[in-house]
Amino acid sequence: MTDLDLISIRLARMENRFRWMKRAAIVLAIALTTGALMAQVRPLPGEVLPGARTRVEAVPSRTPLVEGEVRAEHFILVDAKGKERASLVADGAGSVFLVMFDTAGKTRANLSVSNDGPSLIFYDPSGQARTVVGSTTLVPSHVNDNGMVEKAPPSSVVLFDRSGKLLFRQP
Repeated sequence: MTDLDLISIRLARMENRFRWMKRAAIVLAIALTTGALMAQVRPLPGEVLPGARTRVEAVPSRTPLVEGEVRAEHFILVDAKGKERASLVADGAGSVFLVMFDTAGKTRANLSVSNDGPSLIFYDPSGQARTVVGSTTLVPSHVNDNGMVEKAPPSSVVLFDRSGKLLFRQP
């Protein structure tokens, strides 16, 4: 064989190898491109994955909807443990009450608007009214030191001691 024949055989082998390498590179490029494209597609929730697992996706957090108006006759506010801490009630007589409770469940404050007028009452831990601001029927009309009958004012500030004895009233 001549040198030209040997070079011709070697060149044919190299071209054959290069052809196979080129085909392998094309197949590899197609596989990588397909994998990259498949990674961009989101699987559907509930889709069965390999190993018979079901896909569960977290619900994306959305901005909570704000209602323009909520209507009810009674609202109850509870703490993290489910214990009632406040109550907002409108009764049939036209009165509205906002009552707040301590951790023991005892009434500690009461804001109300009734037919007698508005009032704010604060209670001590035993449940005794200690401070009343606004309209009150807790201190009825009475006779003063001069023998004149004083009517309870439609609004006032009234303070009581622990036993419920009147400490201060204005007017």
